[in-house]
Amino acid sequence: MIGSVLGAAAINYTIIHSPIVFVMIAALLFHEFGHFLIARYKGGDPDLPFLIPLFPLIIGLTRIRNLEERHARSVLLAGPAFGVLFILLTILFNVLYGIWPFVPLFFMLIFEIVMNFFGSDGIKYRKLKPQPI
Repeated sequence: MIGSVLGAAAINYTIIHSPIVFVMIAALLFHEFGHFLIARYKGGDPDLPFLIPLFPLIIGLTRIRNLEERHARSVLLAGPAFGVLFILLTILFNVLYGIWPFVPLFFMLIFEIVMNFFGSDGIKYRKLKPQPI
């Protein structure tokens, strides 16, 4: 997994010539590890996340087995929450040290929120039926 992440980052950096690519891939890793950590915490059996590089995109997947349906909502929300938290911390770090331009960071934040609402995580989340407490 680490080799594919570093390879995809290096290829995209070579083409785009901006270190923001590494921040984008780190945000994707945080997103996928959010699913992984919360699934493990809730008693599921997740595989380590893996990333599929499809130029210019990288798709992240985390396969989870033996997860009770009542925990599926929290696992689905964990990925976007971890991704947004990472991007917000990166923006705060950027405010303090001014390393990257702000525009790509804000676009990453909007992309993480919007794509996870309309993307595969959001579609799965909306299809789940609310579980009684």
